Amino acid sequence: MQLFLLIKKLLFPGLDIGIRKRMKFVKYFRNGDLLTLDAGCGNGAFSFAAYKSGNRVIGIDSDPKKLKRCQEFRDYLKIDPERCDFKVYNAYDLLSLNKEFDQIICFETLEHIKDDKKVIEIFSKILKPNGILHLCVPYSKRNPYYGEIISDIEDGNHVRLGYNFEELEKMLQKSNLKITKRDTAVGFFTQKLINFNNWLDLNLLKNFSNRIRDVVHFTSFLFLYPLTFFDIFFVTRYLNIYVCAIKQ
Repeated sequence: MQLFLLIKKLLFPGLDIGIRKRMKFVKYFRNGDLLTLDAGCGNGAFSFAAYKSGNRVIGIDSDPKKLKRCQEFRDYLKIDPERCDFKVYNAYDLLSLNKEFDQIICFETLEHIKDDKKVIEIFSKILKPNGILHLCVPYSKRNPYYGEIISDIEDGNHVRLGYNFEELEKMLQKSNLKITKRDTAVGFFTQKLINFNNWLDLNLLKNFSNRIRDVVHFTSFLFLYPLTFFDIFFVTRYLNIYVCAIKQ
């Protein structure tokens, strides 16, 4: 376990190519002793980034296994749980936290939620005046990635292909949130690598152990990740869009 956590520290934020590319949005986070909610925290990458910015962070997710790994990694790093906590929580129930936040991070989560407008309203209610929402979602004008499933119910898959900037602006305005920044991530070559890794998992590696999968993905990362820096030559081909919105 200690060896695994050491490797995780050395490779942080991990081998997920999409997360690595979305780390560029951390530059928009507010620094200082602020209370931050990471809604749909996944592997905790952005929760830990906010903590490093001086924030007090609460990361929530519906998957207790993911949160257990976040807690183990936090404890390995000797981070005070009072300043970086992880809870199993549903986004629809956030009002019951009885807290007001200075900023909310919601990356690659809204597309999994059926009543996205309701969740945005809840975000607005628990944000302090002039608090900010960092929102990253898949871009709707794209091709589905390999193995992507669009579901009619909230079963862990996407319930919609994504959004465009105009849709986000209309939805956020209705909840008194004004967009102040826009950005994009995950370009052409990164998408090809994500599709390749998904193909490996769903075909070549489907009957192998997680350890074997990790070794193959690490090898793929070492040799193919440098190609993703050529995304800059295809600036209109991206998978994710980001907005920063302030509560008016």
